Amino acid sequence: MWFASPPNYVKTGLLPDLTAGLTLGILLIPQAMAYGLLAGVDPVYGLYAALVPMLVYALLATTPHVSVGPTALASLLCLNGISGIAEPFTAEYLGYVIVLAGLTGVLQLAFGLLRLGGIVSLLSRPVLSGFVSAAAVLIIVSQVDTLLGIETAGGGYLHQTVLSLWDGLSEFHLPSAMLGLGTLLLLFAAKRWLPAKFPVMLVLLILATLLVSFMGKGWGVKTLEDIPPGLPQFTLPGVDAATLRQLAPVALVMALISFVETLSIGKAFVHKHGYYRVSPNRELMALGLSKIAGSFFLAIPTSASFSRSAVVEGAGGKTALSNVTAVVLLLAVLLFLTPWFYYLPVSVLAAIIIFSVRNLFDLAEMKRLYHLAPKELSTLLITFFFTLFAGLQYGIAGGVLLSLFFVFWRAARPHLAELGRIPGTNAFRNIQRFEGAEAEAGILIVRFDAELYFGNAEYFRDQMEVKVQEKGNSLRAVILDGHTINDIDTSGIFVLTGFLDMLEKQGVELYFCGMIGPVRDKLYQCGLMERMGAERHFLSIQSALNHISGNRDDRGWDLPAVQHG
Repeated sequence: MWFASPPNYVKTGLLPDLTAGLTLGILLIPQAMAYGLLAGVDPVYGLYAALVPMLVYALLATTPHVSVGPTALASLLCLNGISGIAEPFTAEYLGYVIVLAGLTGVLQLAFGLLRLGGIVSLLSRPVLSGFVSAAAVLIIVSQVDTLLGIETAGGGYLHQTVLSLWDGLSEFHLPSAMLGLGTLLLLFAAKRWLPAKFPVMLVLLILATLLVSFMGKGWGVKTLEDIPPGLPQFTLPGVDAATLRQLAPVALVMALISFVETLSIGKAFVHKHGYYRVSPNRELMALGLSKIAGSFFLAIPTSASFSRSAVVEGAGGKTALSNVTAVVLLLAVLLFLTPWFYYLPVSVLAAIIIFSVRNLFDLAEMKRLYHLAPKELSTLLITFFFTLFAGLQYGIAGGVLLSLFFVFWRAARPHLAELGRIPGTNAFRNIQRFEGAEAEAGILIVRFDAELYFGNAEYFRDQMEVKVQEKGNSLRAVILDGHTINDIDTSGIFVLTGFLDMLEKQGVELYFCGMIGPVRDKLYQCGLMERMGAERHFLSIQSALNHISGNRDDRGWDLPAVQHG
């Protein structure tokens, strides 16, 4: 089904969808303007980004609860990636921003058409958590000057921004600081004491705007001033090869992060609702087309919003109609209400940004990894600090490379265990983990828990040779439990053949048990099966032991036969 909807939707879902859409629109308006400022453009372009991209995505996606539009992370990536090329809040800068949105969409559309939805696996959870947590810190710190009414030079890195804030801290503007800090305190108080559906952001925006309007411009508070009314005009982005080369790295990072965010949100909700399925490749195409369409209508880069999607789901939204309703509300605002934003103080928008991104800092994940997986915590922290002090693009690239390094390291050093019998059973367990497991006299039983391929073949040979040497001259047979060897390549076959040669020179026999069909096929094809003889291949360790002991009729089927552990 193209538009997923629950059973009896017409009777029970239409009104909740409209309510969720209105709630989403009320939350979206202040956030969109705030994230426009964060991206380094006038606030109206944040509103534009909440218009066409959200509509296109809603009509094409498989996830009816996900809300797409301007987000803090996408805006920060945009600012960080383009501020070194052009000055923010200039026409040249805006041109780069629009091209970046379109280029990100083209990459996502291409990934979707090529069925590359699996690229999400490039970002492990610790890498993503470290990156997003660092981005939250950068966003919050970048908004402190606006919150306090300080004029700073800013900077692309954490230390530069902090130093700029320190230099200008003595010159903060008291009325702006009072408005910004007061708004922030009221947002936290409302979070604790008011219902979740109460439009506290919109109410505070209205009150702050009325207050500044009453006090007049002489108060010295910086406001949005003129917001152009009407809808965005159709415009062809100015694209050339040099611009594309400059923007390609940040576009690739943004495409990946945006997809991961969207898929994570969609999968979080799909488990609560059984009437739709998330299709990664279709999500990629929907995201890509939404960004491409938005770039023709002056939209800044967009992504899926955790907070707004939660509002849609929590307010009872069921289908794409909730997002479409929010688009209609936004159209009304752009057509009729933009003059009302003239006296809206930017320090209040900074407070909204800080409040909105506070939960992106994932302290709970850090604590969990500290107790559960210290190595993965190191990946998170390296990504976190690399992002803070080297930049967003390099932070995510470093995190991905670090994750791949650990993947290859684990693949090259898989688990290899010597097995022993649990007394009274045919169960064979790792003698290092089970104190009662007894090694068979003169026999080495080994389980290798991975495919045997070029990445770990040398490690396998070295470990097997060490274990053979430890057994000494008493060793007369080696049994390789192959239940967990799910594949073997030519490098693995070469090493296995060399190991067999070594054992034959020492007068030790090699036996295989539990080899799965695809592995046995390759052993036949390479001639190793014929060389060893079919009598050295068994279904279970116990059968191999019976053969070695000469008692080939007693299979021991009356005892529990469990080979793994």
